[in-house]
Amino acid sequence: MAPAKQKTAKVSRNPDLTRGVGKFSRSKMYHKRGLWAIKAKNGGTFPSHEKKPEEPAPAAVKPVKFYPADDVKKPLANKRKPKPTKLRASITPGTVLIILAGRFKGKRVVFLKQLSSGLLLVTG
Repeated sequence: MAPAKQKTAKVSRNPDLTRGVGKFSRSKMYHKRGLWAIKAKNGGTFPSHEKKPEEPAPAAVKPVKFYPADDVKKPLANKRKPKPTKLRASITPGTVLIILAGRFKGKRVVFLKQLSSGLLLVTG
C-alpha cells in the first residue's frame, strides 16, 4: 500500500487585509490569475461545466432549549474616560485608505481630515 499524500495548504494570491477584504481589487486579480487568457482561448466566453445533481441534506436535529436557572449578572460599572483618539503618523490628508468594515469594505478612499469626535472624514 502506497503512503498517503500529504495535502498542502492552499495559499491565496490575494492576501487578506481583514476577513473578506483582499489586498488587490477584483480587476487586478482577474489579470493576476490570467482569466483574460482563458477567456480568449475559448472564443470570448468562459468554459462552462454541467452541474452534478445535489442530494437532499438530512434534516437537522433541533438542540434542546436552555434556560439559565441563575440570575443574570449585572455588568460592572465602566470607569473609562473618553480621550481624543490618536491617528497614526502615516495617515495624512490625501492618503489613500482601504475601508475594512461595513457596507463599503474593500473600497479605496482618500483621507481628508479627522473630526473632533475621532471619526475620519474620507471621500471616494
